[in-house]
Amino acid sequence: MQKRDYLINMAQKKYFQSVDAYDIEGVLECFSDDATFIVRSAQPAKHHGKEEIREMFEELFKSFPNKMIHKDFKHVVDEPNESISSQFNVELISPDNNEIYQTNSNFFYLENGKFKEVHVYMLGQNVLGGKKI
Repeated sequence: MQKRDYLINMAQKKYFQSVDAYDIEGVLECFSDDATFIVRSAQPAKHHGKEEIREMFEELFKSFPNKMIHKDFKHVVDEPNESISSQFNVELISPDNNEIYQTNSNFFYLENGKFKEVHVYMLGQNVLGGKKI
């Protein structure tokens, strides 16, 4: 069982700080090899395995090279089930300086200290792409 501080650190510090730093290797370190990443709203999509997750983040980083910030976190932690839900705000700027603001919620399910499943609910467009489900 992972402790509360570990789960919050994994989501907010290790994962989201790596995303905001455009650190693809740091992001992928958070996931198990057979992880599943699912967007449940805003054009639902699914990514399975580290390679598909890598491709998703490479596209995300290309699509928003000017700014990507995740902030204003609120977490609910379930230690016995090694899971955490995180609500947060996102600020993005596209190459043509289009600003996007979203309020999203992610549900992270861990196994052996890494993300096994991530479910994303986002306000507005699906900026993560993926195979439609």
